Amino acid sequence: MDCADINAKAWDGEAENGNAWARIVSEEEIGKARNGEPAIRVTIDKNVPLSWIEPLRGKHVLSLGGGGGQQTPLLAAYGCDTECVDISGGMLERDRIALERYGLKAKLHQIGMTDLSIFGDESFDGIINPVSMNFVNDIQAVFREAGRILKKGGIFIFGIANPALYIFDDRLLAKGKMKIKYTLPFSDEISLSRKELEKRISKGDTVEYSHTLETILGGLTDNGFAITGFFSDGTSFEPIDSFLHDCYLAIRAIRIDDSSI
Repeated sequence: MDCADINAKAWDGEAENGNAWARIVSEEEIGKARNGEPAIRVTIDKNVPLSWIEPLRGKHVLSLGGGGGQQTPLLAAYGCDTECVDISGGMLERDRIALERYGLKAKLHQIGMTDLSIFGDESFDGIINPVSMNFVNDIQAVFREAGRILKKGGIFIFGIANPALYIFDDRLLAKGKMKIKYTLPFSDEISLSRKELEKRISKGDTVEYSHTLETILGGLTDNGFAITGFFSDGTSFEPIDSFLHDCYLAIRAIRIDDSSI
């Protein structure tokens, strides 16, 4: 099963159907970014603190898994030399439309996050990754590639789902009812029956994976990163937010020089 291809097609559909992550930013938001106040999100509701972003103005930045007409044009408007990687051609098309609409430039690449071999070592000053690593089984590959392509002192900002989000029966959750069903770590490939998985895919749904906190935090430190910032965010879905306050995690990390440890 090629889950990367399944997710690419699923996000093509989400882009066409107006997913919240595929709504092109407004002219007002672009204007604020040009004036030094970009509203960059890597989780559902909260903007990344400006202090996290400021060192990247005018620098070479990768919008990783960032197609959709939001992060990429905002970074370009902020003055970053911006490139975007996304597995979905539909999401990249949203970027292309936004860039053309606002007279901005960025390079767009339709590839996955786990193999960034098109980029050389220490190519970027920063990476911005809106919550998307839950569509990748091997996030260690993402961390290795991020560590490789970032310069020493480079900034890696990303959002990721709290593993606890994946314990619930999603069919009941859609009805506002919360029932624990799955053990962690969750994987659509393993946690669902073959029939359930095939049904999800036939409906155009994504294939998703939870990741343990050990995998997330340990994976960062194992690949040469030091965590320098953190906040949590909700889902904008009251039944979950009333139960779990830290639904999404936003992390800022710096690629450090191992010799200084």
